[in-house]
Amino acid sequence: MKKLLIFVLVSLMVVLAFGKTKLRVASWAGAEEAALDEKILAEFMRTHPDVEVVYEPIPQDYYQKILTDIAAGTPPDVFLLDAEMVPRYAEEKLLLNLAPYLSGLATEGAFGANLPDYFEVLVDIFKLGKAVYALPKDTSPVAVFYNKKLFDKYGVAYPSENGWTLKEFQEAVSKIAKDTDGDGKNDIWGFSFPSWVGVGVPLLWAGGGDVFSPDFSQTSGYLNSEVNVRTYGFYVDLLKKGYAPSPEEASALGGASSLFFTGRVAMVTTGRWFWISVKKQIEQGAPIDVGIAPLPRGTGVENVTVTYASGWAVPTNVANKKLAVELAAWLSSEYAQKERCLIGGLAISANKKIAQEQGNASPIDGAFIKMLSYAKVPVGSKTKFYRPLFENVWAQAVDRILIKGETVKEAFDWAAQEIDKAIKEGKVE
Repeated sequence: MKKLLIFVLVSLMVVLAFGKTKLRVASWAGAEEAALDEKILAEFMRTHPDVEVVYEPIPQDYYQKILTDIAAGTPPDVFLLDAEMVPRYAEEKLLLNLAPYLSGLATEGAFGANLPDYFEVLVDIFKLGKAVYALPKDTSPVAVFYNKKLFDKYGVAYPSENGWTLKEFQEAVSKIAKDTDGDGKNDIWGFSFPSWVGVGVPLLWAGGGDVFSPDFSQTSGYLNSEVNVRTYGFYVDLLKKGYAPSPEEASALGGASSLFFTGRVAMVTTGRWFWISVKKQIEQGAPIDVGIAPLPRGTGVENVTVTYASGWAVPTNVANKKLAVELAAWLSSEYAQKERCLIGGLAISANKKIAQEQGNASPIDGAFIKMLSYAKVPVGSKTKFYRPLFENVWAQAVDRILIKGETVKEAFDWAAQEIDKAIKEGKVE
């Protein structure tokens, strides 16, 4: 007690003599999330009376502003970083390696500094070699959202929470898709076609394939492999049979989300972030009762998915590196995770203890948390040639298939050639 009193008095004397140390935190948060961040930062300042934290939400042109500030020598002390930006930022030496600071802070008992408190896959997302470039804010695995009411209506068994096969997926969508108005075209569909790369890649994994070589030096022989052509061709064939609306058709009808909310699409493959919108729709009376299923997998393939995350990073040119790292750790701490995930419900907690509480409170979240045991890191967190290069080429390949009528093999062969050429030339755009 005496030591604590002395510490407080000394801290107050320092504040009075020199003023508070100011730190800046930047993120792209909207109003709801920004309010949570401000509450979390207020608690940090309460426990650090000699520190003033200025919070700067930047909803537009976020990375442009961050890079401008870093280049000008006025960087935010902590900023939110998407995992898929890590490779390029690290290569350009814009990010501080947090690992040496975290070990000391953990010994001192700083909240959020102990890496074993987080799910291992989420630490790995922000690691390159032995360096740790950010601490996970939270996470969102990708899974299949399905409407139990449509499954019940058409007598289709729910997917097993332990996993299901591509064949079982095909049987489900074929039974659910219906032409209810007699015009010769289905207006109730089994699933939403996976055109977005963020869903497409993990579906290829679930089919047994991959998209880059292990050293990320090429995509030929991987993206355009026989197994990938077969897996994506499987979904294209289901689309052609009318079991899913075409992307253009879905867009004209308000989008896949709207079709799911109105009970016209039975399944949507997306991230846990979708649950926020689903809950609001259910509260407003949407005709849906949601279940969560793993990605359908190929024969002999174990369950697999991706989990997306952003993390709190520290620029290399901040003035007070240790204090900045301590603040980054606090923003990912058990306290912050509880406010953001358990109470706020914005995502799945990166902290194992809070995630367990979250799963106990919500069966939906419990299903996502179970998936973290077999989730893989996003490809983009390990190679700078994913965003935007791979993403852009993938989108063009899908257009070649759906609009130009190319086969999956033709489109994937073209994509692999384009990406490999760019890699050799060092182009990331």
